[in-house]
Amino acid sequence: MLNGSGFLSLFKKISANLLGIGGAQVDTILDESTYRPGDLVTGKVHVLGGEVAQEIDDMDLYVMANYQLDSGYSQSIKIYSHRVLHRFTISPSESRSFPFQFQLPIDTPISLRTCTVWIKTNLDIKYGLDAKDNDQIVVQPHPWIEKMLRVMGQRKFELRIVDSEYAPFLKRRLPFIQEFEFRPDFSCKYIGKLKEIECIFFLEEKGMEILLEIDRKAREVNDWKSSIDVWVRVHLSDLDLQRSEDELANLLDQTIEAQIKR
Repeated sequence: MLNGSGFLSLFKKISANLLGIGGAQVDTILDESTYRPGDLVTGKVHVLGGEVAQEIDDMDLYVMANYQLDSGYSQSIKIYSHRVLHRFTISPSESRSFPFQFQLPIDTPISLRTCTVWIKTNLDIKYGLDAKDNDQIVVQPHPWIEKMLRVMGQRKFELRIVDSEYAPFLKRRLPFIQEFEFRPDFSCKYIGKLKEIECIFFLEEKGMEILLEIDRKAREVNDWKSSIDVWVRVHLSDLDLQRSEDELANLLDQTIEAQIKR
């Protein structure tokens, strides 16, 4: 039979495991808050023991992002996971820190407009309620993407919308893509010829593929054929991407004009 202190100890253990009350707490501290795709993410996971000893099966970090479903609802997805530690016991009130490092995936979406990226820490507590922590990060464009965004601006295209959209038909690693929608401003030479251009950037180890959706305006009234959207794939090697912005802008012009004339 349990005495008073034994019953209290059992109650604390049940509360910590099933309800999380008085259980272990986790707090992840990142060395930086801003990254680019491919950067090394470093930091420490701090674990503080609760009122009872608890067995931890796994400690994992997840890179999380959100994207839009066809229904219009937002969906969160794990785009990368990193195991910090496998199996350990945290004693009551014990404080422990675990360093980590991992590479941010090259296809991590950029933190623009509605797109959010965060690091989720999960402490898998054996027979208990998991402890979690979420830390939002800012993902800046990869230098190659940043360069192409400047090229679009040089040709007087205005970035209007950035969306992460569900696109399993492209059969990429992730079930969504990040789409950049540009519209010609009043000083753009394509005003009156194009409605918009949508760009999707696929980073690769030695270059980048750009998928362009060129939305042409009809050349004549009721000329619906010339207003059909055109999809174009452009592959730029790492050597191509070392070219000047003027040279890349000229390449963009050649691609657009070839579609306008079709």
